[in-house]
Amino acid sequence: MKGSGYQFAHRVPAPQVSLLLLVGLSFASVYLLWPSNRHAESLPINAEVVIAQCKALHLTPGPPEDFYSRTQSDRFVGGTRPTLIQNATIWTGREDGKEIIRDDILIDKGIIKQVGSVNLRPYANVEVLDAEGAWVSPGLVDAHSHLGVYSSPALNGAADGNSYKGPVLPWLRSLDGLNMQDDSYRLAIAGGVTTANVLPGSANAIGGQAFVVKLRPTAGHSSSAMVLEPPFSLNGTYLNRWRQMKHACGEYPSGAYSGTRMDTQWAFRQAYDTARIIRDKQNEYCAKALTGKWNGLGDFPEDLQWEALVDVLRGRVKVHTHCPEAVDMDAMVRLTNEFKFSIAAFHHAHEAYLVPDLVKKAYGHPPAVALFATSARFTREAYRGSEFSPRILADNGLDVVMKSDHPVLNARHLMYEAQQAHYFGLPANLALASVTNTPARVLGQDHRIGRIIEGFDADIVVWDSHPLALGAAPKQVFIDGIAQLEKPYTSLKPPSAQHAPTTPNFDKEIADAIKYEGLPPLELETANSDVVMFRNVGSLFLKNPATRRVSEVFTLAKGEASGKTV
Repeated sequence: MKGSGYQFAHRVPAPQVSLLLLVGLSFASVYLLWPSNRHAESLPINAEVVIAQCKALHLTPGPPEDFYSRTQSDRFVGGTRPTLIQNATIWTGREDGKEIIRDDILIDKGIIKQVGSVNLRPYANVEVLDAEGAWVSPGLVDAHSHLGVYSSPALNGAADGNSYKGPVLPWLRSLDGLNMQDDSYRLAIAGGVTTANVLPGSANAIGGQAFVVKLRPTAGHSSSAMVLEPPFSLNGTYLNRWRQMKHACGEYPSGAYSGTRMDTQWAFRQAYDTARIIRDKQNEYCAKALTGKWNGLGDFPEDLQWEALVDVLRGRVKVHTHCPEAVDMDAMVRLTNEFKFSIAAFHHAHEAYLVPDLVKKAYGHPPAVALFATSARFTREAYRGSEFSPRILADNGLDVVMKSDHPVLNARHLMYEAQQAHYFGLPANLALASVTNTPARVLGQDHRIGRIIEGFDADIVVWDSHPLALGAAPKQVFIDGIAQLEKPYTSLKPPSAQHAPTTPNFDKEIADAIKYEGLPPLELETANSDVVMFRNVGSLFLKNPATRRVSEVFTLAKGEASGKTV
């Protein structure tokens, strides 16, 4: 039988051939009868853990199912008395920010228990605060802050916002540098800020992970205890909560590393390609594990340095991108569509009002735009910013967030940013939302902060005037139901300050801002005239030629003038 293909039978004794055939038939029978995949593969010891890990890869972050039935906050401090805020004018943040009610609020165990007609029978030892009609809003949410990582006082050893170890550092965490001794926490609270997103700085393309914190001091001054909802793996927790991450483009990373925008964008693409390779290996691994193909599978493919960026690609991270110029936003929009991830917000995006349609092309959903009201032009790349940007963006259907960038602007004056945005055209409801429920939603925390709704965290500000009136100041601030101002003081405000201020019609100026791309000509329309008239002048200071001292001249209704030397 030489050459017939049966040479094996000539070299093996007949009894052994019979045995091999019997064994072969036995294995064939087992294979054919195997219930699912027909592979007799032994399960590894950690199979249950691996399967749970694989199933969790595609879960969308959010609160647990029983969150909305909670009876007390996870941040509740035992012994805190219930508080009834009576006779309040409440801006609830509901109905697109247009709901205003005159009623009471009951807070207990760190959450808002009742809004409206309050039943006190189940409660004892209630502390009562009569608001006397004062405006009440949700606690302010600062979506862009460096509280704790750029500390006050600004001393050596207290600047932990930037690392200069490379342009791509997604493994760094702002929480690891959060200074509990920063005096600015109390200043921010005094302005009504109750929650802040503490970001790394903007020296790097990917500066690291940010953390949403409550500003209320915690027992033992623990940084970790300030985190609103600890994300995956923090402190040994494995809850599926939103993570935050800082990106930056433009002048800052270019200057830090003596590069160009081209270098920065390549750093982004290289980093995301690394994360994509790891993600795809994980998906391939889990596809086998979940179908029982364990043989030779090995360990779950992961890399601690890149796991947060892999989570970005899995849609589990809110990405915040410092991106002032249109060229940078265009590059980031292309990046999101190349690697299929979403951006939560473009920050410092002072040219976004010129390219709203570009912003809408970002992958997944349009990013919000986080801005200063009138403090653009702080660098060349922000020079085309406009005071009318919030209004223009809102008119184009984009979410607007006003921010402090503390300590660039004092977080205590976050509401002032909303006031200015309103003056320059942003509707009152959107201006209030820009520092409350809009940033809460952008951060993935709008299930518990940013509105006055039953079941939400008891983060509440009682104002001495309408929050959008210039000079509005908190009479009291509650965080987790705990009053924060020991000796509050506010000045008496006129009746006019109890209403949203009226604002000019800036339609022409808005059209010009768009027409001239933020750089309208400086020449006066009356340049050829010899006379310039100033209207609505309240007072005029002139030098008295006789005494060479300054005189104040008051213009009277009849056109007369009276003066006095000062």
